[in-house]
Amino acid sequence: MREVELFKRGTAQTLVPLFAKDEKLTFQSPVSEYEQLRTTLNTEGEVSSHELYFAKVIGEGMIASGIFPDDMLVVDQSLEPEQGDIVVCELAGSFMLRAYYTKAGRAYLLADNNYFKPVELDKGANCRIWGVVPFSLIDQRRRKNARISRFEQFLR
Repeated sequence: MREVELFKRGTAQTLVPLFAKDEKLTFQSPVSEYEQLRTTLNTEGEVSSHELYFAKVIGEGMIASGIFPDDMLVVDQSLEPEQGDIVVCELAGSFMLRAYYTKAGRAYLLADNNYFKPVELDKGANCRIWGVVPFSLIDQRRRKNARISRFEQFLR
């Protein structure tokens, strides 16, 4: 069962701010301010473009963690998974989205949805962690109906 679609990042690596800081607060030239505000998608360390991917969520395995179908994820293959990290894993040729968890020297991949069974990482599982998800992009417009329902209940 495929739960994520993966995309490779293009050549653009730099994010440029749309608006500069309030000029009244600084006396720097706009050019120097532009250079200071420049950031990259690799802010957590130097990551080659071959190790950073985007994934579109298809399944519902992590809905209790707030990750829903059609959300976009940043997947970093250079990161080692740590306790509680969300990871993309490959099991029997399909990609899944799970949380990495260890207990008593054993490693597990757990869905944040009660309808999915845990997967223990052992030699017989034929499962490998493909990358760690450090960031997610949430589709807020898809969630507006649920938000409106909460607001209506609150204002009753």
